[in-house]
Formats: sequence, C-alpha cells, structure tokens
Amino acid sequence: MTSIVVAMFVILSVAGGTAGVVLLGMEGRGKSRAPLLADRFAKAARHLNGEAEPPARFTRILNRYGAKASKRR
Repeated sequence: MTSIVVAMFVILSVAGGTAGVVLLGMEGRGKSRAPLLADRFAKAARHLNGEAEPPARFTRILNRYGAKASKRR
C-alpha cells in the first residue's frame, strides 16, 4: 500500500513539474506573478529542447566519466 502512495506522489510530481515548465517556461504565462520561477522554467525548457549550452559542472562530470571509461578499455 505504501509503495502505491509513493509511486502516485512521484507521478503527480512529474506531471506538475512538466505542466509548470510548459506553462511558465515555454508559454510565459504567469511571468508577472512569479518572474524568478518563470525564468528558471524557461531555462529548463531550453535545456530540454537542446537549445541551451550545458552547464559547466555537467560537462566536467561527463569529461571525467569519459576519461575514466577510456582508461578502462
């Protein structure tokens, strides 16, 4: 029973986050009410669409992982 409740919470969280990214980030609705949140959602939408540059931390992690993977071969 507990696993069903946890799974439903996760599903609803993902659905809510997706709706927030679409409404605030892509369409720009509610930007006057929550400009900081709308900017963050817009940035996330650009990343999900592949339009933005990846963050420096992410590229460093990929480079480290790639270097370790190539040493193993």
